[in-house]
Amino acid sequence: FLITREEYNIEKRDFLKTLIALLLRGAEGEISQVEDTVLTNVISAYYLEHFSGDGDPEDLGFDSFYAFSLKGISNILSSEQISFDLDEYRYVLKKFCSGQEFGELLNRSGDVTLFSQRLVVFEIDAIRDHKVLFPIVTLIIMDVFLQKMRLRSQQRKALILEEAWKSIASPLMAAYLLYMYKTVRKFWGEAIVVTQELGDIIGNAIVKDSIISNSDTICLLDQGKLKGNYAQITSLLSLTAQEKHKIFTINQLNNKKGRGRFKEVYIRRGLSGEVYGVEVSLRQYLTF
Repeated sequence: FLITREEYNIEKRDFLKTLIALLLRGAEGEISQVEDTVLTNVISAYYLEHFSGDGDPEDLGFDSFYAFSLKGISNILSSEQISFDLDEYRYVLKKFCSGQEFGELLNRSGDVTLFSQRLVVFEIDAIRDHKVLFPIVTLIIMDVFLQKMRLRSQQRKALILEEAWKSIASPLMAAYLLYMYKTVRKFWGEAIVVTQELGDIIGNAIVKDSIISNSDTICLLDQGKLKGNYAQITSLLSLTAQEKHKIFTINQLNNKKGRGRFKEVYIRRGLSGEVYGVEVSLRQYLTF
């Protein structure tokens, strides 16, 4: 919540709205159109007050937003005949205030070096099964990327999500994820997702609609063990019989003679793809 006037943009506002909805409803929940509008208006009013000179920018934080939002929502309810459970909002979000159970999560200052580092790795296995922390932390990581995407115009940006489906494949995250995919190319960036599980792709409509339909490049490793279930993948990726045949030749051909150690990969760009052999030196092989 502690940002400068220059950092405040539509991405930041939508991120904060998604974050608050996540705190209120959980990763699998959804908010109504009325709740969405109320949260958007309160966030806009909060930063307008601070950036117009009426508030101290140093006071920006979840604690001050929480106090401001309670008054702001109360004022909206008194002037508009709408359905918004203010008591539920007050009770659920209170645990993220200072001194409460998750009081440090949103009130501590962020690491500003994240915006200057060329490579940042977030390892979140330790909280993977935490119903509260995991989706919140994942959303914050995505926001860090979106801000770097917009503010660092001189470098190519890439976000790689590896096995992060549990957090991003939820109704609340769908719109945010789809927005990121449609926006990242405009800022010389790319989003890459990695998974080993067939069910992650074909069993989740959010992943299917938000990611696969917006991915121009698809890479597949050896799919031999999935031959029995491949009809679904074929349909999902719109693979022709010819492309399917190519995929099932990965690492299956007698083409090793006279070559060093290598593995094959299928890479599709647009409507067609080819199988390539990835061959590196012994030193590179042992290193990686």
